[in-house]
Amino acid sequence: MDLAMAGDKAPIIPEFLSGGGEMGRRIREFDWSGTSLGPVDQWPQSLRTCIRIMLDSRQPIWIGWGKDLIKLYNDPYKAIVGGKHPWALGKPAAVVWREIWTTIEPMLRQVMEMDEGTYVESQYLIMERNGYPEETYYTFSYTPIPADNGGTAGMICFNTDDTERIIGERQLSTLTQLGKNLTDCRSPDEVIHKTIDTLLDNPHDFPAACFYQITGETAILADCTHHRKPNPSPDGAPEPDPPEEIGLSAPDGIAFFIKQALGKRQPQIYKNSIILPITQTGVREPYGFLLSALNPYRLPDEKYQGFFSLLADQVTTSFGNVHILDAERKRARALAEIDQAKTIFFSNISHEFRTPLTLLLGPIEDAINEPEDVPNNLLRMGVAYRNALRMQKLVNTLLEFSRIEAGRMDGQFTAVDIGALTADLASSFRSAIEKAGMQLFLDLGPVTDEVYVDTVMWEKIILNLVSNAFKYTIRGSITVTVRQSGDEVGVSVIDTGIGIPDGQLERIFDRFHRVENVVVRSQEGTGIGLSLVRELVHIHHGRIEVTSRPNEGSAFTIILPTGKAHLPADRIATGDEIRKTNERAAYVEESLQWLPDAATSGFPVSLPLPDLTAAESRFKVLLADDNADMRNYVGRLLSEQYDLITATNGEEAFEKMLLHRPDLVLTDIMMPRLDGFGLLKKIRNHPKLRTTPVIFLSARAGEEFKVEGLGAGADDYLVKPFTTRELIARVDSNLRINAARRLVEQQLEQEVKKRTAELNKLNTILQQSNEDLRQFAHVASHDLKEPVRKVKIYTGRLLEDNATVLSAKSLSYLEKINSAANRMLTMIEGVLHHSTVNSAEQETEAVDLNRIIRTIEADLELPIAQKQATLHYSELPTIEGAPILLYQLFYNLINNSLKFSRADTPCRIEISAKVEDDTALIRLTDNGIGFDQEQAGKIFDAFFRLNTKDKYEGTGLGLSLCKKIVLRHGGDIQAAGTKGEGSEFRIRLPLKGGIGHLI
Repeated sequence: MDLAMAGDKAPIIPEFLSGGGEMGRRIREFDWSGTSLGPVDQWPQSLRTCIRIMLDSRQPIWIGWGKDLIKLYNDPYKAIVGGKHPWALGKPAAVVWREIWTTIEPMLRQVMEMDEGTYVESQYLIMERNGYPEETYYTFSYTPIPADNGGTAGMICFNTDDTERIIGERQLSTLTQLGKNLTDCRSPDEVIHKTIDTLLDNPHDFPAACFYQITGETAILADCTHHRKPNPSPDGAPEPDPPEEIGLSAPDGIAFFIKQALGKRQPQIYKNSIILPITQTGVREPYGFLLSALNPYRLPDEKYQGFFSLLADQVTTSFGNVHILDAERKRARALAEIDQAKTIFFSNISHEFRTPLTLLLGPIEDAINEPEDVPNNLLRMGVAYRNALRMQKLVNTLLEFSRIEAGRMDGQFTAVDIGALTADLASSFRSAIEKAGMQLFLDLGPVTDEVYVDTVMWEKIILNLVSNAFKYTIRGSITVTVRQSGDEVGVSVIDTGIGIPDGQLERIFDRFHRVENVVVRSQEGTGIGLSLVRELVHIHHGRIEVTSRPNEGSAFTIILPTGKAHLPADRIATGDEIRKTNERAAYVEESLQWLPDAATSGFPVSLPLPDLTAAESRFKVLLADDNADMRNYVGRLLSEQYDLITATNGEEAFEKMLLHRPDLVLTDIMMPRLDGFGLLKKIRNHPKLRTTPVIFLSARAGEEFKVEGLGAGADDYLVKPFTTRELIARVDSNLRINAARRLVEQQLEQEVKKRTAELNKLNTILQQSNEDLRQFAHVASHDLKEPVRKVKIYTGRLLEDNATVLSAKSLSYLEKINSAANRMLTMIEGVLHHSTVNSAEQETEAVDLNRIIRTIEADLELPIAQKQATLHYSELPTIEGAPILLYQLFYNLINNSLKFSRADTPCRIEISAKVEDDTALIRLTDNGIGFDQEQAGKIFDAFFRLNTKDKYEGTGLGLSLCKKIVLRHGGDIQAAGTKGEGSEFRIRLPLKGGIGHLI
């Protein structure tokens, strides 16, 4: 006997059962006498040998012995039997694996009856290992065990559990395919349909899947696997149709779990399904949710739910990309309108800033040069004061808008006598209205209830409306009425003016919109007055309405609620003091300057200037400008040397040209009735006037405007603000040129040469004047940067502070404003850098180019991310130079590469350097759209653009500025490119030497 007892001695353990871990112990302790195997000491040698092999192996193995295939197994196999351990030991295989017996019985018969082994790889089996049906995959072999006396006594099975590998590969394949399918989706519907298409290919993890979109309190079915290809459930029963709608207002059931998933933004298990919210951080409204049935043969454990979360993240990302693309498409459609609005804004605001600036700088310069002339100084200071008020009014209006945009305009509301307050404000214009031959009527009805207004805002509202009515009314009257109707008060400003043309009534309150090509008192204005009025009325919780008939007049009516229940309690003023501003005078003074007789009689003696005219008789100069102060100021400058004729618009100027035949015309561009371009066209088309020199006097700065003016046929283009000497020099030189032109037709060749020499001398003066003109770009850029920067700051703060409160539409508007401000600031800074790089004195120091590039990389973080760009740079040298200019150099080059990257390829920028003979050789390459090498010689020219403006933004100054910076450092820059493949910029900079001055 192998196993015997001898008194208190321990049992003798057979050698083949020694060791074997837990299963070795259990086999030893098991009572085998009750099985077909019988006592251990009767076991055949073949069984003993196989058991020894099994217990010593680390691979999961089980042995089935005898006709019942009594089960024995080792420690690694315990994970396979799961919850059936240790019960499965000693049981027939058909009992242990009853749930898969129909699958494995034919293979076991082949082994036991035919003495043939079998091998199966990754066999799909639904096994009840832990008390529930479970999806498993096994690779195993059944090998017959010969009996000691011949035949087959049993079998041994070697197992490999492939479940985790098969499921992992399947899920990875689904995620990979989903990523491919969702690439380049262009609409939410496409994302939904392609997601469902992908899930159809994985019925194991997605027995049924539906995508629902949210509309109010209802979830609406968008697509599902059942609609595409009805699949039976794993047990063969047909799937029920999913509901087309799911109400979300119910407090329990699936509605409760859907709301939990959307609210917490986390998956929720409901019965035998999972709810996956499709939401994105920073986006308030969900895209919808994916409702999927769970695999009935898998527990919804952490791994299974993790797979669902990864899938939901992919779908969410695709939705986000689609929304970004949709926003970009909307932005592209709006760019033309935004660009037009920007152009109008710059044109108007430039005119409005430069005209008063000219009238401030000129008189002050005169006063400084002629301090003893007290009467003239008082007159000049009067002009300066009026235009200072006007400039203050313009700036205050812009600041009001910035405060409204930033949400900082709350109001301080006081109970007022609305009729008396409105009448007092409107009466400020009585003298101007009556001086224009019109009448002002006040029709004040009784107001029995309290009316609360912010008196400062109300002053701006009434002054803007009455000023606007006066501007657009040439004859007749202006009537201001106050009426109470129920719990509302209406205040109307009614005029008998030109009215509003058909098609423009709905745009009258749009920002920067102006009614063009109409007969008005002045073309001056920014186009934001009525827009500001509407915003201020809204702050009062009121509304403004307008009615109009062309050529009959317009009526603007403000409707305010009475009482104070509609106003915030903390914004109600407790005192009786009425706040006022000093802006009333600015509105009235501006209105008075629109009158034809606003010009003063005669012109005082101007400051002494060099005698630039040598003609025996005085030249006649016609000055056309709708601004009275500008006519007065320029008139004082020119009247001593020339016979001056003035006109308030283009039509009047042309009539006076026919009458007086002036030697030169000095004209503004923006004028009522007929603008400067129209006047120029009529002059050039008239046979007797067409050779008359015409100088445009305009606030529209910029090379493109100058080219436009000269291209239209003007002889010269003078940008406001200008100096007295420059004006005189331009007028005198053009008069001389015109005189020379006339003499050429009459005199001999010798006289022509004499006049040519004289003209050359004058051209030298003009070159100097043109050099001075370059400085104006610097001044203009500084003037415009500050308001644009404030627009960016306040827009950015509003986006940061209220991103989760504002609607998507409001956020879209803010992003458009911020984008336009960025473009404006870029253009302004480009002009500023270009105009200052030559003349500005720069401090030099040792500049670490690595640090410069790191700073630029941080500053351009957003465009780098948007372009999916990578910036690679090796160790760069330290160069003696100006940090600001070197930063601008590499910023422009890197930004240029980002701007002209290819849409289908992630942008890659590489910067490398080497040092040779105290000179740094730096290469910057990219893989962008490139350019034809034949254009390399022009790429650094100012305002030269290789690509159209409508496709790529920019001023055409960036690379020109780069070349100036490199030259100032005593270096050189070259460009090379290949169309469609990329560009390369090669820069040579001395390591030491500092900055030199360009000539």
